[in-house]
Formats: sequence, C-alpha cells, structure tokens
Amino acid sequence: MQREQEEDREQMNDELSIVSEILAQLPPPLKGEVGEHSEGGSDGRLFLNMPDGQARYFYYGVKMQPRKEWLMNWKMLWQTAEMSGEVLLFCDHLTPALQQYCQQNQINFIDSGGNAFISVPGFYLNISGKKSEKVKKQTGRMSIGVMKLLFVLLSDERIINYTYREIAELAGISLGMVGKGFEYLADKKWYRQGRNGRRFTRQSELYQIWIQEYASVLRAGIKSIRLAGNIPWQDIVLQPGECWAGDVAGHELSDGYLHPETIKIFTPLSFTERWKTLALRPAPEGSYELIETFWGNAFQMNTQSYALLTIAELVASQDDRSIETARMINERYLHAESAIIG
Repeated sequence: MQREQEEDREQMNDELSIVSEILAQLPPPLKGEVGEHSEGGSDGRLFLNMPDGQARYFYYGVKMQPRKEWLMNWKMLWQTAEMSGEVLLFCDHLTPALQQYCQQNQINFIDSGGNAFISVPGFYLNISGKKSEKVKKQTGRMSIGVMKLLFVLLSDERIINYTYREIAELAGISLGMVGKGFEYLADKKWYRQGRNGRRFTRQSELYQIWIQEYASVLRAGIKSIRLAGNIPWQDIVLQPGECWAGDVAGHELSDGYLHPETIKIFTPLSFTERWKTLALRPAPEGSYELIETFWGNAFQMNTQSYALLTIAELVASQDDRSIETARMINERYLHAESAIIG
C-alpha cells in the first residue's frame, strides 16, 4: 500500500505540472483550479471558472500525444465509468485533423498550444489555429515508478517485450505506470520500438543512471529499520522473497573481498515478525537492517538484478572499500559506465 501511495504521488505531481502549464494557455476570463484527485478512469478533478462567474468541475485526463484510437478508447472509458461530471483532456498539440475528430465526437480538450474544445450544457468554447508548443514534461529525474520499472527491465533482456500486465506484476507498479515509464524512456531515447519488438538503445548508460539515482530517488522512499543483535550473518536463513543487501551481498558477489560490517536484508515479510525470529531488537545505530522489497511478488531475483542492486547499495554507502567492491562487481557482471562508481 505504501509503495502504491508513493507511486501515485509521483504521477500526480507530474500530471499537475502538465495541467497547470496547459491551463495557462486559456484566454481570460477563463481560469482553472485543480481540485481533489480523482475518480473512475480520470487523473484528477478540475474547476473551471466560467465567464458568467460560475465554476464548473471536470474530471480530467492527461495524455501527451494521443492518437485517434486512444481518443476513441478514452471516450468509451469515461462513458462506461458514468462519472458525475464532465470530462476534459489535457494533451500536447493536436493536429487539425485530431482537433476536428474531438469536436465531431464531443471530446473536450485543451492542448499545449492553446487550442481548445469544450462543449457542456450552458457553455461552448472552440479555439483553433494555435501553433504547436510542446509542454515541458517533467523528465529531468526518474520517478520512483520508473526506477522500479527499470529495475526489472534491466534484470532480463526478455522482460522489455513482456505484456504491460506482466511487467506491472514483476515491478510491483500499476499498468498506468508501465505506460508512463515507457513514454519517459522513449522521450529520453533510451529504448525504441522496432519490427522485432522493444529494445534498449543505451543499456550501459541506463545501468549508470539507475545506480546514480538509487539512493536519492528509490532507497530514500523505501521502508527500513535498523536493529541490534548477536546472530552471525552466516547463521541467518533467508526466507522466500528475501535477498542480502549491502556488505553481505558484496561479500558474495566479490568472492569474499568485502568483509561484512553491516547485515542488511531485503524482505517482503513483516518487520516485527522477522526481527523477533532473528532475536534482534530495534536500535537506531544497530548493525542489522531490514529493508522492504520494492519489486513485485512475481519477480525472481537473478544474478543480473542482484548485481545491479548490490552495486547501487554499496555506492550509496559512500564507503571507500564498499565502492571498490562495487567496481569489481560491475566489471564482472554489468559493465556499466564505471565513472560513477567511485
């Protein structure tokens, strides 16, 4: 539940930024105000202040580059959802043909160039002929959802061509986040869709960026707890879905080069039950740590993903010997751009 809430917040922030930028294109006295989030198939709720001083609310959707097929499906979606208000689409600049299609099919929209069509009882707006003006999408940093998506995609080259539903289950994210993630990757030109399916264009660079962003974007939002105790790490039996993190993982993947000083475990289990089983106790400065897994229950850790996760954890520690171990693991397993490791 916490993961889903974090992901929802990331998506909401991006969408609010896009909506606010497009609303600025509206002519006075029209003024929009984003309200509470969300209902049915919509991304949120919006209040438009009309020329007569009345406020009318809409449920809105955000789609950067909609095609005719998508517009048709989206209209069917909100029609079947039977939402209690009108629906409005925010999007990048629509071609004249798509603007006409929206008008003919009563699809309310405002695009990034300031073109708009809104037809509701008591109000009609039709603005056309505005030139294309791309919305500045918030693609500077990866979101938590994109980080989760990339983790499973980078673990096995076959996964990028799985269905969205299969990828969502592996990554522990929503179907919508899978789509938004691929849009982000396409915007960055990190993957392309060809005749033989999807493929990464610069995989080594993606390893590098994922490792760079791990500590501040993903790890910072993961639930964890520090613990104290006396059990040797060699005596700990990992449970299904668990894996070592940090020093112990580095020790394993470096053939014993790194001697574990802290004992970290990624676990999908209840922290309370797990620390009691291990005879540990909460302690802010403890040398043991339980970390909540961020991937989906369907995901199976393999050597590739284990190496990627371990390198990111070791680099995040900012410890010289751990970083040296991360370099060794990278050279053996990933071959990522190593300039960022150290």
